[in-house]
Amino acid sequence: MKDLLNAIADGVLIIDKDYEIVFANKALLDLCSLSAEDIVGRKCHASSHRCPTPCALPERCPHKEVFSTGKSVAVKHTHSCQDGRKRIFSITASPIIDDNGNVIRMVEILKDITEEEKTAESLRAAFRELENTSDALRKSEAFVRNILDSVEEGFIIIDPEFRIVAANRAFCEQVKCRVENVAGKYCYEVSHHLDKPCFWAGEECAPSRTFKTGASSLAIHTHHDSEGKPLYIETRSYPIKDASGTVTAVIETLNNITEVRRLEGQLRHAQKMEAIGTLAGGIAHDFNNLLSVIIGYGELTQMRAQEDDHCVPQLKEILAAAHKAAQLTSGLLAFSRKQVMDLKAVSINEFISVFKKMLDRIIGEDIELKVLPTAENVVINADRSQIEQVLMNLAVNARDAMPHGGILIIQAAVEEMDSHFINTHGFGEPGRYAVITVTDTGTGITEDTRRRIFEPYFTTKELGRGTGLGLSIAFGIVKQHKGFLECLSNPGKGASFKIYIPVFESGETIAEGTGAVAAEGGTETILVAEDDSAVRDYMKQVLNSFGYSVIEAFDGEDAVNKFKENKDRIQLLLLDVIMPKKTGKDAYEDIRGLKPGIKAICISGYAQDLIQDRGILDDGLEFLQKPVTPALLLKKIREVLDR
Repeated sequence: MKDLLNAIADGVLIIDKDYEIVFANKALLDLCSLSAEDIVGRKCHASSHRCPTPCALPERCPHKEVFSTGKSVAVKHTHSCQDGRKRIFSITASPIIDDNGNVIRMVEILKDITEEEKTAESLRAAFRELENTSDALRKSEAFVRNILDSVEEGFIIIDPEFRIVAANRAFCEQVKCRVENVAGKYCYEVSHHLDKPCFWAGEECAPSRTFKTGASSLAIHTHHDSEGKPLYIETRSYPIKDASGTVTAVIETLNNITEVRRLEGQLRHAQKMEAIGTLAGGIAHDFNNLLSVIIGYGELTQMRAQEDDHCVPQLKEILAAAHKAAQLTSGLLAFSRKQVMDLKAVSINEFISVFKKMLDRIIGEDIELKVLPTAENVVINADRSQIEQVLMNLAVNARDAMPHGGILIIQAAVEEMDSHFINTHGFGEPGRYAVITVTDTGTGITEDTRRRIFEPYFTTKELGRGTGLGLSIAFGIVKQHKGFLECLSNPGKGASFKIYIPVFESGETIAEGTGAVAAEGGTETILVAEDDSAVRDYMKQVLNSFGYSVIEAFDGEDAVNKFKENKDRIQLLLLDVIMPKKTGKDAYEDIRGLKPGIKAICISGYAQDLIQDRGILDDGLEFLQKPVTPALLLKKIREVLDR
């Protein structure tokens, strides 16, 4: 997301409800000769205007309006830069809203219009000079035309009837009309394709306000080009007055902010997905603690039960449901990009060839399956089973989109993501990517659906046919592989999903899978540190049942104290990663200082990748992710103790 914002040519600020700057992009920092440390964490009014409070601003404050109304605001402000220069900015401020409809932050796009303001003032002075004599007007016509065409923003002059008196080259390019087809027409006719002024329909109109008030004005409009395509335009109007002060014409500049609006939408979507991912990861962690107890006690009971016991069938159903719940949490962790991954070198061509054999058994006979390998046999660093899950989700969705048959194409390719690709697509990181494209000839996807397609629990299938998690899980898996997932579609013309995963240059070979898990006990003493009492009791019962002695600790600090009391007895530490007072890593460091070489296993409801991000497993500690079955727990303990 930071790279996306830093790619924007205009300045971007993200501001919280306390008026503190949370983020400033590279363009803004460069423009004002600042570093992030100079501005992030400071009050916006103090940084920009040297004002102690927002209320002290002499100009209209967009921050107060956005937070109070929840609506976008467009204003013009004069800012003081670090080097003492004054700069004039056109500001578009938009709210960032949470799922409950509350404005939690705002994003502000700042465009430097200092030079344009100087140009506008020069033009006003020129027109005042030219009005003194018609001869001067005739002599300066070419000069004024040259000024108008040198301005890169759309620029028009409007009379009190809202007819266009003059238009520059940039405006004509915006509306895709020749200059001779613009002059003399009404501005609302050219820009909006309307037969009456846009403000009659309730639109904010900057020139209309300038004619009424005699003051400069600013508004954001939706214009349409000659093909009817919408363009988001920031309009600013300036009065031209005669000697008596009457507004005789209005200068209007038009800046196309369509791309800025698109990037704002991407930013809000990225923040929304990030927030949902954080929530999903937290829920999965808590749920994994509960499942550890359910599955653990269930399997422990199953081990002790006789095969002909009347409760065994019910117990098997309970465990089956619990394991399905564990798969659901695995899906949530995948969406939140916190799933455990078993990364291996995977050949793209070999992978899609094997996958074709799986698909042949799933898709119907009325669907033609084509698999097109890439000429260059590239390798990615990936979890094979997770990428298979992504492709399976996409293939099943494609099959459902072709109820009367069609063609399903899985194609491999290699693409280079450069600055042009990133600017065109709105995503990416520079480098070479393996691309797997899944294309169908089905019903296609509407634009509204395409925008929401990766959100969890969003589905267009009828009740009972889809959970709404398939594509969101696929999105999370691809993201966790440091890749990107793109959807391209038009209604009635099929759909294409493109998976981008970085090319892996190593010659690492694919490892063989592990064998079955066997339960084995021992007689050693193990320190179990776990703040969840239910999970702690479960692990104690499992270990006691298989001959181990257990010393319990309810947090990290208690674990250190218990170890000091039983230093000579304890052979292994079983530590929950996130605990009160001390984390499992901190407790391990303290204990290792008392007894170097002590063996330890970390266990957590969070996934291994998240734990590694926090530096908890930097020392090569063994890791188990909850929910952990008795057999897996016993196997890992035996492996570590026997080293």
